[in-house]
Amino acid sequence: MDIRRMMRAISAGVALAALSISASARAEWWQAETSHFIVYSESKKADAEQFARLLERYDNALRYLQGRPVPGPDMGVANKVKVFRSGDTDDIAALAGAPESGIYGFYIGRAGGTVAFVPARNKRRDGVGVRTLNEIQLDTQRVLFHEYTHHFMLTNFSTAYPHWYSEGFAEVYGTIELRDDGSFHLGNVPQARGEALRVLPDTRLSRLFDHKVKLKGMELMQSYSVGWLLSHYLNFSEARKGQLPAYLTALNKGEDSLEAAKRVFGDLDKLQAELRKYKNGPFPGYDIKPPAYVEPVVTTRQLTAVEESLMPPYIRSQVGVNPKQAKDVARDVAGKDSANPDSLFAQLVVAEAQLDAKNFDAAETAAKRAIAIAPTSSPAHFMMGAVHMARGETDKAQYAAARPWFTKAHTLDLKDPRPMIGLYMSYSEAGGPIPEEALIMLEDAWDYASYDPGYRLVLARQLLNENKGKLARDVLSPIAFDAHAGDKENKILATVEFIDQDKINEARGKIAEIFQDQKDAAAGKKKG
Repeated sequence: MDIRRMMRAISAGVALAALSISASARAEWWQAETSHFIVYSESKKADAEQFARLLERYDNALRYLQGRPVPGPDMGVANKVKVFRSGDTDDIAALAGAPESGIYGFYIGRAGGTVAFVPARNKRRDGVGVRTLNEIQLDTQRVLFHEYTHHFMLTNFSTAYPHWYSEGFAEVYGTIELRDDGSFHLGNVPQARGEALRVLPDTRLSRLFDHKVKLKGMELMQSYSVGWLLSHYLNFSEARKGQLPAYLTALNKGEDSLEAAKRVFGDLDKLQAELRKYKNGPFPGYDIKPPAYVEPVVTTRQLTAVEESLMPPYIRSQVGVNPKQAKDVARDVAGKDSANPDSLFAQLVVAEAQLDAKNFDAAETAAKRAIAIAPTSSPAHFMMGAVHMARGETDKAQYAAARPWFTKAHTLDLKDPRPMIGLYMSYSEAGGPIPEEALIMLEDAWDYASYDPGYRLVLARQLLNENKGKLARDVLSPIAFDAHAGDKENKILATVEFIDQDKINEARGKIAEIFQDQKDAAAGKKKG
C-alpha cells in the first residue's frame, strides 16, 4: 500500500470533479497562521486574518468547555488544519464531487495533512434566491466548526460516541456564537435542523439507540436533526442531568446500545414525548466568558507569485485525485519545478502531483531538488520516502530504500506523524518481521494522528496481530458506531463486536476485509 494513499483515506471518500478555481488576477492570496490553523485565503489580508482568528477562537472555546488547557499545546506545523478559502460556492460543491449540491465546505482528517475547503465568495447569479455573502460565510463557519469538533474530540478524547450523539454534539457546539469581547454563547439552534424537525416525522428513539438498526432514506436524514435535539436536551436538561455520561460509559464498557438506553433513560416513549415538547422551544443556552481572555495571535504573509500560480493544482492534490485526475494535475504542473529552482513550495507541489500520477522519476527529481533547497525540510525527506514506497508496489526492495528517508524526516520534525507511520508501513508492506523501533513509531504517532480514521485502522490491525484486543477496541470504538449509514455492513463495528466476544481471529479477518476493500477501491474495482 502507498503510504500517502493510506493517509488520504477517510471514512467516506471525497471525489474530485472539475475545478474552476483559478489564480485570479483580481484577487490576492494570503496565508494566515495561528496555533492550530493555516488558512490560505483568496481575499484581502484583513479578511484572511479575521477568518483565521475566528477559527482559533473556536478551538479555544472548545478547550475551555472541555477542561483542556487554553491555549493548547504546540502540536507542530504538520498537524495544523490547512483551510483553503477560494472560489465561490459552486466551485466548492464541484471540488467535493457534488456539483450544484449546495455544499459550502468539507473537511478531510488525514494524518499530517488535515485539510478543509470553503468558498471565499458567493456565486453571483442573476435573478432571485441568491443568498448574501454574510449568509454564506455563516454557513461556512458552521460547517468548519462542526467538522473541527469531530477533529478536536478524536484528538483529545478516547470516548466512543454513538453516531447520533457524535453528529448532535458537533451541531450543538458548531452553532457557538463567538463575541468580540472573547465571550461566547452555547446552545443556538442550527436553522436547517430546526426546519427538519418541524416538517419531518420523528425518528423513533428505540431505533436511534439500536446500533443493529440500519436507518435509511428520510429516517436517516431526520436522525441528524433528532440527534441534535436529543444532544441539546440531555446536555441542558436538569431533569436528565448525569444520564448522558452514564449512557456513554455503558457503551464504552461494551453494553448493548439499546439495552443501555433503556436502563439509563428509562421509558423511551416518555423520553420521546419529552423531546416532542422540547423541540417547540424555548431552547436554553449559556453565555460564557472565559477569565483572562487573550486574543489569538495571527501571523500573515502574502503568497509569492509562484505559490499563487500553483494554488489550483495544489488544492486539487490536497483533496485527492483518481488516476485520470492525477494525470491532469501532473500535466498542469509539469516543468514548474525546474522553472522555479529556488522554490521549495514548487518542488513539493510538483513532487506530490507526479507521485500521484505514478511518474516516479519526475517525482524523485523534484523531491531531490526540494532537499537541495532546504536540507532541513522534513516534508522534502518524507516525499523521497513516499516515492520509494510507491515503487515498492512492484519492487519490494524499494521499501527498505524508503526507510532512511522516513527516519531522517522524523528527526527533522518529531511531531509530524507521517514519517512515523511511513517507517512502520515500509516494514508492514514488505511482509517481513516488523522491528520494535517501527512498532514504537506507530504507537508514538497516536499523539499527532488520532483524528485520522485510516491511522486508527492501521494501529488497530497491528494491535490485533499482537493479540491486544482491548487496546484495539479502544482505538476503533470512537470511529465504530456509525451503524446507521446505508446498507453496507459496518465492518469497523463488526470488528469491535468480535473483540467483545473474545473472537480475535474473527476480528483480524474482519479488519483484513476493510483493508482489502480499500485496495479494491483504489484499484477501481466494483464491489457487489
